[in-house]
Amino acid sequence: MEISKKDLLKTTGISYGQLYRWKREGLIPEEWFVKRSSPTGQETYFPQEKILKRIHAIQQLKDSYSLEELARILTPEVSNRLFCEEDLEHFDELDIDVAADFMDAMSKDSFVFLEVLVMIALSQAMVDSAITEEERTHAVSFLSKRMSELHSADYVLELLQAQGHLYILLKKEGSEVYLDDSLVAIRSIHLNELSNAIKLKYKETFQFTFDEEEMRS
Repeated sequence: MEISKKDLLKTTGISYGQLYRWKREGLIPEEWFVKRSSPTGQETYFPQEKILKRIHAIQQLKDSYSLEELARILTPEVSNRLFCEEDLEHFDELDIDVAADFMDAMSKDSFVFLEVLVMIALSQAMVDSAITEEERTHAVSFLSKRMSELHSADYVLELLQAQGHLYILLKKEGSEVYLDDSLVAIRSIHLNELSNAIKLKYKETFQFTFDEEEMRS
């Protein structure tokens, strides 16, 4: 669903100048500004859910961080630094068994941020889910094979249940997925939201720089 620039300014209470200043500062991606023909010429539209969440985040954080810091925190690009096994121990949200399984499945012990994010998402999805070791290993196997296809945090990780068994669904943010009635979604983790939270929490620990394109090892 999209929202017009006029409706966006009215809904959020921001000015035209603020909107385009945030665009220039890199707080709002340029590709979110979509021009479409209208009876009066051209109108600018935005992906509604994304732009509203982003503006809300900016309004909540702008008094605590400079615009440059906000751009690093909120932009979807992630640092190209590698996180070694010792680094992974700093993430309270990361289950140690999940990390070990990913190391085995991917035959390495250093990971880029997006890969760490998927590990944390699975760890969080497992909380209170009574997932078995076999189901965890299967989930890690599935996700590790999809890592090379992920180029942003614009995904949702869902934990599904059917007849006592747990399954993993990884879908593009905003996409429609039609499930069999026997499958019930019991946990959803939005990687974009998780990314923002992790960046904020560990900003000082790792001194992240988020102004570079994602790179994979």
